[in-house]
Amino acid sequence: MATEQSILAVIRAARPQFRTAFDKAAYTVHSSFVATGYVLHATGPPAFIDDALSVSCEDEVGMDGWNDVEHKYASVYSKGSKKVLVKCLVMNDKLIVDVLKEGGSEPLHVELDAGEYVQEDAGSNYGSQFKNLWKLVENINKEVLNKLDAASRNPPRSGGGLHPDLEHFHNGSDTVNGWRVYSRGNRGVVWPEI
Repeated sequence: MATEQSILAVIRAARPQFRTAFDKAAYTVHSSFVATGYVLHATGPPAFIDDALSVSCEDEVGMDGWNDVEHKYASVYSKGSKKVLVKCLVMNDKLIVDVLKEGGSEPLHVELDAGEYVQEDAGSNYGSQFKNLWKLVENINKEVLNKLDAASRNPPRSGGGLHPDLEHFHNGSDTVNGWRVYSRGNRGVVWPEI
């Protein structure tokens, strides 16, 4: 999970040049991915192509060109063997963020009000260029990163079946997440061990 401190560390290490408040918000989205272990493989115009998720995962790239297209941002990341496409678009006063996982059909979506999180003309200290950064990071974690991680941990299963926590019991274990399971017939009741 990204934190305010980890985001500022990524931003300070990269020392990006911001032209607009939306640049700052978009770079915070990027920093959230990097701070949580994602590797960048394409950004800017190369990430806008139709088959952006087909880029090689062997090469890690820098942020050159990340804000070449005004009010549009795109990046391709990987974590493990799965790639993720992140696209941001400015609409009115919002940064619209859509994230599509490789093989996924439904993108994750979050709308960020840049004015709520970014200070205009706040000098060269990166920490002072943001307000409510903790809230922005919390929003990105909740609406994007946590959902991506949950999807990676619990991939959809076809045909139903047992809840992943109960599969341990079904496979011969007598505990579920540290709770003792007592069963009678085909039913299991979960009680804390005393």
